[in-house]
Amino acid sequence: MGLLLVVAIALAGDEIERHITAIEARIANLRPWSVLAFVGLFVVATSLLMPDTVLSIMAGALFGLRWGIAAVVTGSALAAVLQHGLSQRLLRAPVERALAVRPSLAAIQLAVRRNDVRLQALLRLTPLNPATISYMLGAARVRFGGFLLACLALVPNLVIEVYFGYAGKHVARMAGRTTHEVHVHDVTVIGSLAVTIIVMVLVSRMARKAVLDAVSETVTEPAAATE
Repeated sequence: MGLLLVVAIALAGDEIERHITAIEARIANLRPWSVLAFVGLFVVATSLLMPDTVLSIMAGALFGLRWGIAAVVTGSALAAVLQHGLSQRLLRAPVERALAVRPSLAAIQLAVRRNDVRLQALLRLTPLNPATISYMLGAARVRFGGFLLACLALVPNLVIEVYFGYAGKHVARMAGRTTHEVHVHDVTVIGSLAVTIIVMVLVSRMARKAVLDAVSETVTEPAAATE
């Protein structure tokens, strides 16, 4: 999804480039209130299961790397705490009913109860929606300290997604140039983007395999115990 959004920004480069300077000036005038407003939007939207990738890319394009990362990491942490609390105290029954018709997620929840923090961290590296994971873990009543610690595994992905937005804006500016001159910074940005995409894919695959292995072990343990 992140890569598709970056490509879309690049294709619409001429049009987007015309508005970038004006938008950046307005945001600079409103900062830090614009960042705080974005954090609030991030918490609410992701808690309603909106993909955080879209918002993270927006943050990179709107605020740049430093402020974008700060906004997204803060919003992600607050959203995770809210989702864990809601699931544990108010939404446990609905979450459990939703998991009952999704055996794969139910099996992951069972494995988390036994493997705790390590598996929680691995889950954060998979393509699963972070809010879905937080609701699932809250319903499982995992320890809050371990839950927060595992949320740190989200940070690298969030940083990369913010970089997508930053790089997409840079590519849009490149597409809007009247000349085809390529600067060293252009090559660095595009090269870094390619590397981050490869890293994300590899890490996601390894984390998914580790989660499936842990779930498989959890499923086979009861069967072995009954023999």
